[in-house]
Amino acid sequence: MRPEIDFAGRQVHGSRETQDDYYGFCPLSTEVDGLDGLLLVLADGMGGYKGGGTASRIVVESFIEHFCFSRGTIRERLLSSLHACRRSLLEEIARHDESFGHMGSTLVAMIRGPEGLHWVSVGDSGLYLFRDGGVRRINADHSMAPLFADQVARGEMTAEEAAHHPDRHALRSAIAARPLIEFELRDQPFALQPGDIVYAATDGLASLSPEEVTECLQTNAREPAQHIATALLIAINELARKRQDNTTVAVIRNE
Repeated sequence: MRPEIDFAGRQVHGSRETQDDYYGFCPLSTEVDGLDGLLLVLADGMGGYKGGGTASRIVVESFIEHFCFSRGTIRERLLSSLHACRRSLLEEIARHDESFGHMGSTLVAMIRGPEGLHWVSVGDSGLYLFRDGGVRRINADHSMAPLFADQVARGEMTAEEAAHHPDRHALRSAIAARPLIEFELRDQPFALQPGDIVYAATDGLASLSPEEVTECLQTNAREPAQHIATALLIAINELARKRQDNTTVAVIRNE
């Protein structure tokens, strides 16, 4: 593993009884993995009390296991690991009663390698870049929100209607029993600059406004990754929302 990579993850339950998010890091070395860098995988499970936490754990653990034991190009390994974790989830669904049939998960799996970032993602869990004092999302959002935003831009819907639409958080794609119809694969490296902060997050972080997230990162930009992840979750806890979703943040600093 490259020694300059500083990374950390943190999560909170919010007001939920269960934790349906799961994440993992796996340092990579040329000698063992055929690739130098770091693998980050984050998932947000669906399926209610019985299934959400199980789904996210299976997706993350099976993705990491398959990636680390596979060989080939980064593109080939990301794609084969995506399909492998879906097969693992389908096998788990088949072992249980019909109450598990609706379980599924989002996925963000990112490689931080010598040339930059590569990733594959499904669902609405975000991958973000903090650079030059600003934050932007760099992976696709497979919820209905981007489609509503396009309708707003075309004048077919007002911004208020889009913001309060009951289906704005509905997923167009997820790792689940239904066919995997849409995912994003970044097979060309996304170049990083010194001082960049990259983080993956589940949708619980959306309780903070973009301005609040940006301010938090600006304040803590020179701190270690552990401090940055903790600061974001402290900001979530301070909201004390009665219906706060699980929130997970996994941070990588680029020195």
